[in-house]
Amino acid sequence: MNAMIVKAIVIWILIAAGEILNGNVRVRFLQSRYGKNRAQQISFFTAIIIIYTICWFSLSWVNPSNVEDCFLIGLIWTLLMLCVDIYFGRYVFRFKWMKILEDFDLRKGNLLGLGMVLLFLCPTVVYLLILKQN
Repeated sequence: MNAMIVKAIVIWILIAAGEILNGNVRVRFLQSRYGKNRAQQISFFTAIIIIYTICWFSLSWVNPSNVEDCFLIGLIWTLLMLCVDIYFGRYVFRFKWMKILEDFDLRKGNLLGLGMVLLFLCPTVVYLLILKQN
């Protein structure tokens, strides 16, 4: 397996850990203070900050050669996150498939689908920002 892919998976584990922590903070603290909908909105923005910060500090270690590599990294992160989210939703929390699909529905105010798009784009955005700085 390509070293870049292995490193991308390692960084995804860090991102997933950050998202688990973010979700715990949302459920344990934010929901009781702000309500479920507002807590989800706050948590969405903190999640994006967590993901982009981890990516910013780790992308040079992953060492993509070009934008195509960044798209591949984003695809890997997104597919892994989708698998974990769906697995936990269905088999750990025992949500019905309809509830899982609703979590991706932007029309209902759910931001998970948008979050997945931003996760996919993250390595490319950070790569281009770093290139622009240099």
